Amino acid sequence: MGVAMILVSATAFGTNAILAKLAYREGLGTSQTLAFRFVLAAFGMWGLALLLRQNPLRFEPLRLLTLLALGGVFYFAQSLTYFTALRTLPASLCVLIAYIYPSLVVVAGWLFLRRSVSVWHAVALVASFVGVALLVGGAHLQIAWSLVFAIAAPTIYTAYILVGESVMGSVPAVGASAVIMTGAGIAFCILAAFQGELVFPSTAGGWAVGFAIALIPTMIAISLFLAGLPRIGAARSSLLSTWEPVVTVLLAAALLGDRLLPVQLLGGVFIIAAVIVVQWAHLWKWSAPTALK
Repeated sequence: MGVAMILVSATAFGTNAILAKLAYREGLGTSQTLAFRFVLAAFGMWGLALLLRQNPLRFEPLRLLTLLALGGVFYFAQSLTYFTALRTLPASLCVLIAYIYPSLVVVAGWLFLRRSVSVWHAVALVASFVGVALLVGGAHLQIAWSLVFAIAAPTIYTAYILVGESVMGSVPAVGASAVIMTGAGIAFCILAAFQGELVFPSTAGGWAVGFAIALIPTMIAISLFLAGLPRIGAARSSLLSTWEPVVTVLLAAALLGDRLLPVQLLGGVFIIAAVIVVQWAHLWKWSAPTALK
């Protein structure tokens, strides 16, 4: 059951970039889409947290504020850069670049937290960067800023994971996730209001995509990940989660007409292989923070 939960979670996460593309086709703005996503998801996760008796209002005030900041700063920035990149870059390219974050966590842990790095982690790091080089080199991109945003997303997510490790370890995962999404939702509502995008979708398709992006790659994906995690452990959960970019690439090809060149497919293989190596040879574990994407 735990394996099935994680695989369904990864499949749900894999729809994230696809739904973002569909939201843009319906005329939704970036901050509008993300405000819709996190506000709806926050309500749902608060309901689930209360149902599981993980009321976030019972957290220590400092812990509660820290979780709000984690969502309103780090997760806000990660989501904004990722969804901005998706405006002009193919979904398959964005998700594969995003998956260099496990290797970046290894590097950041070594640089800032003095964690040791094994030979396997070094191999994974090299494979990640080779993969990105192959992906980008075969893309013939004209908009350089989109690529900057695409690479910034996993970089910021790395910071989110490392900061979140110390915060999430002492609080219930579902309750913490509800607070983090609340922080992100508040931040995106402020940004959307500033940009004149704090409005409801104007089409039925926009409403459908808005609810779908809050439900499938957010509430369902996170809930199933957190449910499956204690059943099979962090290491196996992380390995099975590499199914996510595969789902995105397949859906992007089927629904959006994305086509990766052979050299880019090779780059994607390098990145996914690097993720597997990092998780297989893990020196430390992180669980709940990686359930948010």
